[in-house]
Amino acid sequence: MEAKGTSEEVKAPSQEVPEKIEITSDERTWAILAHVSILLGAITAGLLGPVGAFVIWLVKKEESNYVAKQALQSLIYQIVVVMLSWIMWVAIGVLSAVVIGICLIPLGIVLNLAAIGYSCYAAYVCSLGQEFRYPIIWDMVATK
Repeated sequence: MEAKGTSEEVKAPSQEVPEKIEITSDERTWAILAHVSILLGAITAGLLGPVGAFVIWLVKKEESNYVAKQALQSLIYQIVVVMLSWIMWVAIGVLSAVVIGICLIPLGIVLNLAAIGYSCYAAYVCSLGQEFRYPIIWDMVATK
């Protein structure tokens, strides 16, 4: 038996349906660039990706709330990915002395490609004019 008054679902903040906002083509482009700046990081050991997202956030934060939130999310995501990636590759390098690290190299490559792919998916969602939300990161950005 179901108790009366308990049929309502409570959603976590990150599961809420995004509100419909008007997003211009220019805003979509800047949001896409913020997310795909991770590709700069892929060719510079992670250094220029976050810089690209930071510059976009810095330049556009006053003009567009949408671009500011997308760029800030991308910046935080890329910083976390770079830090975890560096730690992972150092651990793989150390473990290579014991042979197990050599077996972990393919896993490291797959994890890095997955992180890049997820950011490219975020760019795709922005290209559709929707608001992309990274789990956990969105909750930090949404309060600002």
